[in-house]
Amino acid sequence: MVNCVKETASMLAEALTAYGIKDIFSSPGTRNAPLILALARNGCFNIRPVVDERSAAFIALGFASVARTPVALVCTSGTALLNYAPAVAEAFYRKIPLVVISADRPAEWIGQDDSQTLPQPGALGHIVRRTVNLRGEIDNDRDRWLVNRSLNEVLQVALNGRPGPVHINISFDEPLTADGFLDTGGGFRKVDLITPAPKIGIESARQLAAEASEHSVLIVGGFTPPSAYLNRAIGKLANLPGVVVMADALANINSPDVLSRPDLILDDAALSSDAGRPSLLITFGGSLLSRKLKEYLRATEFADHWHVGLNESLIDSYFSLTRRIEIAEDMFFPRFANAMEYLARKACTSTSGYKEIWRDAKLRAESTLRKPATTDRWSARTAVHTLLATLPADWNLQLSNGLTPRYAVTGDAVRFHRRDCNRGVSGIDGSVSTALGASLAYRNTTLLITGDMSLQYDMAALSSTLLTPKLKIVVINNRGGGIFRKISATCHLPEREHYFVCELNVHVKELSRAYGLDYYSADSTDSLHEVLTRFAESNDRPAILELFCPPHTNE
Repeated sequence: MVNCVKETASMLAEALTAYGIKDIFSSPGTRNAPLILALARNGCFNIRPVVDERSAAFIALGFASVARTPVALVCTSGTALLNYAPAVAEAFYRKIPLVVISADRPAEWIGQDDSQTLPQPGALGHIVRRTVNLRGEIDNDRDRWLVNRSLNEVLQVALNGRPGPVHINISFDEPLTADGFLDTGGGFRKVDLITPAPKIGIESARQLAAEASEHSVLIVGGFTPPSAYLNRAIGKLANLPGVVVMADALANINSPDVLSRPDLILDDAALSSDAGRPSLLITFGGSLLSRKLKEYLRATEFADHWHVGLNESLIDSYFSLTRRIEIAEDMFFPRFANAMEYLARKACTSTSGYKEIWRDAKLRAESTLRKPATTDRWSARTAVHTLLATLPADWNLQLSNGLTPRYAVTGDAVRFHRRDCNRGVSGIDGSVSTALGASLAYRNTTLLITGDMSLQYDMAALSSTLLTPKLKIVVINNRGGGIFRKISATCHLPEREHYFVCELNVHVKELSRAYGLDYYSADSTDSLHEVLTRFAESNDRPAILELFCPPHTNE
């Protein structure tokens, strides 16, 4: 009998190799068997199987974000692809290149009540940058040319310009015959892409610096992956006399001159004076965590507002945009900072009244900070602040959404090597899987701080064989969605506890035992300090620390 040849699968494997994609997270299925076999037998990939497609996609997201490398996902037909959607949406808004590869049934069987069928081309809609739909069987040279062209095109879109997820859908007449799979080699031909240098020109940087030097400048950074070039440039700008830089912890800017706790500073009355008001706003990165900072930016009338970054869309969320600078942040700010620094030296200006007003506001905020967490009343905020002040700074920090990141950015989160949160679309699903993926890409420890509701959304990750002792999880158990007890939209509703907080029945200790994780717990500041050393030093298995916090506190 003759082996079944699935030539598109072989060409796909060669294409991924040619474009430098080595890491793949696959989920089992019959229809995608030719894809898995072609990739596995190619011998050039690190393929990690994950049964749950939703978890697999978030694991890939976390891995790709920390490893700073494109990652592929492979799933079977039907609802498997739809389970990728939450993580793909997050990847789209965080500009993370995920290559989604789905197997499909032949087009003629869609809508015919055939098993495991739905319209897969376009199923991920506007949350992928490109979709291509291919046949698994190649009948002639024209089909081979189309597959070759399509694979080059979609992978170039994923990796160039504004990075992001793409979708490759491949339909197979029959997934695999009884004779097995024969990899004959697809004969993929890579098309090289040469693009102009993305760095801003020196003259353009000087011109923009000259314009900016006429203003009192406020630079604001949203969530951004770490970059040594960007960090140095922003630190240099923060030292200049007419420039104030404010960024929350997720901007991954570590300069001591950057104001990293906006909520503690912006209430200062001096900032609303004419002398303390910036006239030029420069923004970069994604969305901001601080609601108070967003309200301040929307209420302030700026003479100019520049936004820096590869976005492909006009982002004017503070109602003041006057200029888009469509260049990656670390390709813009280094030369801009050098030009600004040169002008400041030339002007012989060592300080400015504007800068002093913001610096004094920061000092006043620091002098009135709450007492150290060791003497505070026990609460979720106290617990998070204690963790951030105590655990090793060379760990990577992952945060679920909800109250956790809000408490983290008012604490000492900037101590940590790197800080991440799924703020692209700010969902609470997938936080454990994302942290798991991130831990696979980082040689040291990755710490996830999550709420009990977020943990419940993503329990599948705890069963993964990919878990290692490098992942540590802290669960804030405040009996449900604590954020609904705080935000103005729901905090006073009589239906709050039943319909929004949804008190949970999550037994973290039993879950830890079932999945083979070390378990620790604390219910006070003293007990937390007692257990932290053991939690930090445990290195035989992954570990969970459950913090029992009162659900009703006026924090």
